[in-house]
Amino acid sequence: MRRFPVVRGAQLAAVVLLILPGTAHAQGESRGASIDRFLGSWELMRWVSVNDAGQTTYPFGENAQGQITYTADGRMSAHLMRPPADPADAPPQHLAYWGTFTVQTSAGTVTHHVIGADRPNWLGSDQVRRFRFERDDLLVLSLGQQSLTWRKARR
Repeated sequence: MRRFPVVRGAQLAAVVLLILPGTAHAQGESRGASIDRFLGSWELMRWVSVNDAGQTTYPFGENAQGQITYTADGRMSAHLMRPPADPADAPPQHLAYWGTFTVQTSAGTVTHHVIGADRPNWLGSDQVRRFRFERDDLLVLSLGQQSLTWRKARR
Protein backbone atom coordinates (compact mmCIF):
# COMPACT_ATOMS: atom_id res chain seq x y z
CA MET A 1 0.00 0.00 0.00
CA ARG A 2 1.32 3.43 -0.90
CA ARG A 3 1.87 5.72 2.09
CA PHE A 4 1.63 9.49 1.93
CA PRO A 5 3.29 11.89 4.37
CA VAL A 6 1.05 13.95 6.59
CA VAL A 7 1.35 17.61 5.62
CA ARG A 8 -0.57 20.35 7.39
CA GLY A 9 -1.47 24.02 6.97
CA ALA A 10 1.29 26.24 5.57
CA GLN A 11 3.39 23.15 4.77
CA LEU A 12 0.63 21.92 2.46
CA ALA A 13 0.40 25.24 0.64
CA ALA A 14 4.17 25.26 0.14
CA VAL A 15 4.18 21.67 -1.13
CA VAL A 16 1.33 22.38 -3.55
CA LEU A 17 3.12 25.44 -4.91
CA LEU A 18 6.42 23.58 -5.31
CA ILE A 19 4.94 20.51 -6.97
CA LEU A 20 2.32 22.20 -9.10
CA PRO A 21 3.67 25.48 -10.49
CA GLY A 22 1.25 27.58 -12.50
CA THR A 23 -1.79 26.42 -10.54
CA ALA A 24 -4.02 28.41 -8.25
CA HIS A 25 -4.25 27.29 -4.63
CA ALA A 26 -6.65 27.98 -1.81
CA GLN A 27 -5.81 31.70 -1.77
CA GLY A 28 -5.59 32.16 -5.57
CA GLU A 29 -7.92 33.21 -8.33
CA SER A 30 -9.76 31.08 -10.87
CA ARG A 31 -11.30 32.24 -14.16
CA GLY A 32 -12.08 35.62 -12.63
CA ALA A 33 -13.74 34.00 -9.61
CA SER A 34 -12.15 33.77 -6.18
CA ILE A 35 -11.07 30.32 -4.99
CA ASP A 36 -13.26 31.18 -2.02
CA ARG A 37 -16.23 30.24 -4.24
CA PHE A 38 -15.16 26.58 -3.97
CA LEU A 39 -14.78 26.59 -0.19
CA GLY A 40 -17.35 24.83 1.95
CA SER A 41 -19.62 21.84 1.49
CA TRP A 42 -21.73 21.14 -1.59
CA GLU A 43 -24.68 18.73 -1.88
CA LEU A 44 -25.12 16.61 -5.00
CA MET A 45 -28.17 17.69 -6.98
CA ARG A 46 -27.68 15.66 -10.15
CA TRP A 47 -25.18 13.21 -11.67
CA VAL A 48 -25.83 12.63 -15.34
CA SER A 49 -24.00 11.03 -18.25
CA VAL A 50 -24.95 11.80 -21.86
CA ASN A 51 -23.53 9.50 -24.54
CA ASP A 52 -22.66 10.42 -28.14
CA ALA A 53 -26.18 9.47 -29.28
CA GLY A 54 -27.66 11.92 -26.76
CA GLN A 55 -29.00 9.24 -24.40
CA THR A 56 -29.00 10.27 -20.74
CA THR A 57 -28.14 7.85 -17.95
CA TYR A 58 -27.67 8.34 -14.22
CA PRO A 59 -24.57 6.46 -12.92
CA PHE A 60 -25.93 6.12 -9.37
CA GLY A 61 -29.62 6.54 -10.23
CA GLU A 62 -31.79 9.62 -10.49
CA ASN A 63 -31.77 10.00 -6.69
CA ALA A 64 -28.00 9.83 -6.21
CA GLN A 65 -26.77 11.50 -3.05
CA GLY A 66 -23.44 13.06 -2.24
CA GLN A 67 -21.34 15.76 -0.70
CA ILE A 68 -18.08 17.38 -1.76
CA THR A 69 -16.11 19.64 0.58
CA TYR A 70 -13.26 22.06 -0.15
CA THR A 71 -11.29 23.63 2.73
CA ALA A 72 -9.19 26.80 2.89
CA ASP A 73 -6.03 24.79 3.57
CA GLY A 74 -6.35 23.00 0.21
CA ARG A 75 -8.06 19.78 1.32
CA MET A 76 -11.04 18.13 -0.33
CA SER A 77 -13.25 15.09 0.13
CA ALA A 78 -16.09 13.64 -1.91
CA HIS A 79 -18.71 11.04 -1.07
CA LEU A 80 -21.34 9.83 -3.55
CA MET A 81 -23.85 7.01 -3.24
CA ARG A 82 -26.81 5.32 -4.81
CA PRO A 83 -29.27 4.95 -1.95
CA PRO A 84 -31.08 1.61 -1.75
CA ALA A 85 -34.70 1.71 -2.94
CA ASP A 86 -35.69 0.07 0.33
CA PRO A 87 -33.66 0.38 3.57
CA ALA A 88 -33.80 -3.42 3.84
CA ASP A 89 -31.98 -3.74 0.48
CA ALA A 90 -28.32 -4.61 0.15
CA PRO A 91 -25.75 -1.88 0.91
CA PRO A 92 -25.86 1.05 -1.52
CA GLN A 93 -23.22 1.70 -4.17
CA HIS A 94 -20.67 4.16 -2.89
CA LEU A 95 -17.74 6.26 -4.14
CA ALA A 96 -15.51 8.09 -1.69
CA TYR A 97 -12.14 9.78 -1.98
CA TRP A 98 -10.12 12.56 -0.36
CA GLY A 99 -6.92 14.48 -0.78
CA THR A 100 -5.87 17.97 -1.80
CA PHE A 101 -7.03 20.20 -4.62
CA THR A 102 -5.69 22.85 -6.95
CA VAL A 103 -7.41 25.03 -9.51
CA GLN A 104 -5.89 25.57 -12.95
CA THR A 105 -6.88 29.12 -13.80
CA SER A 106 -6.30 29.18 -17.54
CA ALA A 107 -7.78 25.71 -18.16
CA GLY A 108 -10.93 26.19 -16.06
CA THR A 109 -10.26 22.94 -14.22
CA VAL A 110 -10.00 21.77 -10.64
CA THR A 111 -7.73 18.83 -9.88
CA HIS A 112 -8.39 16.50 -6.97
CA HIS A 113 -5.03 14.98 -5.94
CA VAL A 114 -6.25 11.70 -4.44
CA ILE A 115 -4.58 10.50 -1.25
CA GLY A 116 -7.21 7.97 -0.19
CA ALA A 117 -10.12 6.32 -2.01
CA ASP A 118 -12.39 3.31 -1.91
CA ARG A 119 -11.19 2.55 -5.46
CA PRO A 120 -7.58 1.27 -5.37
CA ASN A 121 -6.80 2.49 -8.90
CA TRP A 122 -7.55 6.09 -7.79
CA LEU A 123 -4.90 6.09 -5.03
CA GLY A 124 -2.24 8.67 -5.85
CA SER A 125 -4.08 9.78 -8.99
CA ASP A 126 -5.08 13.24 -10.16
CA GLN A 127 -8.79 13.52 -10.94
CA VAL A 128 -9.21 16.54 -13.22
CA ARG A 129 -12.66 18.11 -13.62
CA ARG A 130 -13.82 21.08 -15.69
CA PHE A 131 -15.82 23.49 -13.54
CA ARG A 132 -18.28 26.30 -13.86
CA PHE A 133 -20.32 28.21 -11.34
CA GLU A 134 -23.99 28.94 -11.99
CA ARG A 135 -25.78 31.58 -9.98
CA ASP A 136 -24.30 32.01 -6.52
CA ASP A 137 -25.02 28.52 -5.27
CA LEU A 138 -24.33 25.95 -8.02
CA LEU A 139 -21.05 24.31 -9.00
CA VAL A 140 -20.93 22.04 -12.04
CA LEU A 141 -18.02 19.60 -12.35
CA SER A 142 -17.66 17.63 -15.55
CA LEU A 143 -15.44 14.98 -17.07
CA GLY A 144 -16.09 13.81 -20.60
CA GLN A 145 -19.75 12.87 -20.88
CA GLN A 146 -20.44 13.06 -17.15
CA SER A 147 -21.62 16.13 -15.31
CA LEU A 148 -22.24 16.56 -11.58
CA THR A 149 -24.24 19.52 -10.32
CA TRP A 150 -23.61 20.54 -6.71
CA ARG A 151 -25.57 23.06 -4.61
CA LYS A 152 -23.84 25.00 -1.84
CA ALA A 153 -24.90 23.48 1.50
CA ARG A 154 -26.72 25.82 3.82
CA ARG A 155 -27.36 25.39 7.51
